Amino acid sequence: MTIPTHILLIDDDKVDRMMVRKALEKSTLVHDLVEAVDGVDGLRRAKEQAFDYVLLDYRLPDVDTFELLTALLSPEGGGHSVLMLTGEADPEIAIRFMRAGALDYLTKAEVTPSSLARAIRYAKARREFLAEVKTARREAEEKSRALDALNRQMAFLFSVIGHDLRNPFQALLGLSTLLDKAVSEGNIASVQRYARGLTAAAGQAFALMEGLFSWASVQMETTATSLVGVDLGEIAREVVEGAEEPAAAKNISVLVHCADIHVRANRDMLAAILRNLVSNAVKFTRPAGTITITANRREHVVEIEITDTGVGMPFEQVSRLFKLDKRSSTRGTEGEPGSGFGLLLCRDLVERLGGELTVSSAVDHGTTFRFTLERSLTHADSPLA
Repeated sequence: MTIPTHILLIDDDKVDRMMVRKALEKSTLVHDLVEAVDGVDGLRRAKEQAFDYVLLDYRLPDVDTFELLTALLSPEGGGHSVLMLTGEADPEIAIRFMRAGALDYLTKAEVTPSSLARAIRYAKARREFLAEVKTARREAEEKSRALDALNRQMAFLFSVIGHDLRNPFQALLGLSTLLDKAVSEGNIASVQRYARGLTAAAGQAFALMEGLFSWASVQMETTATSLVGVDLGEIAREVVEGAEEPAAAKNISVLVHCADIHVRANRDMLAAILRNLVSNAVKFTRPAGTITITANRREHVVEIEITDTGVGMPFEQVSRLFKLDKRSSTRGTEGEPGSGFGLLLCRDLVERLGGELTVSSAVDHGTTFRFTLERSLTHADSPLA
């Protein structure tokens, strides 16, 4: 069964409406015609019902035709495809209407069964073509944005490799030369000092590369992340155990308030997020301070907070934390070095888990990182499809 073409005819002239109606009836076009006697009535019908095409008379007594055309083309007016009908054979008017968005222009003297059916078929082909062009343009824009993002990431990676990694390796080379000289001279004190410098430089280079590779691997990962029910408290306790040594060195207490709370997540990703945030908190918390991992149920989600009593940050620094082109590394309260990748990695991992990482901070009043994950009733939940 052929689906009829739904047509709305807007024309104040009764004779002209009858002429169009007879031409459509004699054509081969299977159609359903609705007639409106003026512009106001036509726009009302267009808003109430979806039509395949609107045949619009050029001169209507109650409205400005160009304004009505704009209304019919708008989402509020139904986003219709409009063909203009007029008693005037003026090519300038035709050009104006086509530029305004009409699909075609037909003089009433040319209205015959074949010409009207042909005009509607042409309008259908043109509408489909314009839709394909719009889709292609949107896809091209999306690919262009993705390419721009990739180019920024590549430039970022090369800048890190060319600048950030150079400093620790230059230190390694310089200290190695000095160490060799100190050994040959038998200067034990210098040997010990240069050895400690080598260890620090090697640790800085390793931390930078580890952060860089972890972040880069997340950027290149294109497969969907499988989420399962996991015990948040268990993961938090494991993370705290791993941070015991650096926290104890500064006499920092790390508290966990996540008992009997389960979330839907990737276990390794969630552990990496908590590990980086706790490590960051230890670095910027003064001796004898406190770090707290808290989880609160909020309807269908769990809100997770990592709060410290550390040095805090001014608003300007907070606003730059997650900007790729503003990456910076700040030393901790005991001079601990950082790669600057930890928070970028946390942000991207949280987003992969369906959440958003936010931060609130004030100078000398500590910092809180916060994100939400979907609640899970039990750690035995099956993976998401």
